[in-house]
Amino acid sequence: MARWLLILRKVLGGGGAFPHELWWLLEFPGRRWLQSPEVLSGRLGLSPDSRVLEIGPGSGFFSVAIARRITEGRLTLLDIQPEFLERARRRLEKAGFHRVACIAADASATPLPDASFDVAVMVHVLGEVGDRAACLREVVRVLKPGGILSVTERRADPDFIPRADLNRMASAAGLQGAECWGQRWAYTANFTKAAPN
Repeated sequence: MARWLLILRKVLGGGGAFPHELWWLLEFPGRRWLQSPEVLSGRLGLSPDSRVLEIGPGSGFFSVAIARRITEGRLTLLDIQPEFLERARRRLEKAGFHRVACIAADASATPLPDASFDVAVMVHVLGEVGDRAACLREVVRVLKPGGILSVTERRADPDFIPRADLNRMASAAGLQGAECWGQRWAYTANFTKAAPN
């Protein structure tokens, strides 16, 4: 009973990772209309050989569209909840994608090697991370110089991060603003990791 009370609290008020028990909420049919995986993946600047880190993929709603664009690359899914990773892995395999790694870890302290990804993606995730500054520093560490961090936020999410706040956090972590799509209440912002001098 206590677990379900925590889940209800999370859904209503935010704070912490979205509970894997409610995966089906991430799959409602209208979500594609609100937030197209194909449109989002088109904003990532992917090439066929890109190495992509998707942080907090949930049930893999965006993962298949990303995998379709990196036919010679590699997709790594990182989530604190192994149950979500398993669901996303099955979804990708069903769609015919097998060049996927699934890692259960906290986004603030990953086991990933330095400078190993071209793109990192976070959709409605950063606000759920306990130590956002540490998470962004970790993303900078694992991105290659010139790599992109793409963050998507929507006001309906109880953990929504306003764009101005995200810009400040990204700058403090050493990322530079690049492109942005959407409005204040629903946006995707891409940041780049500066190349060394």
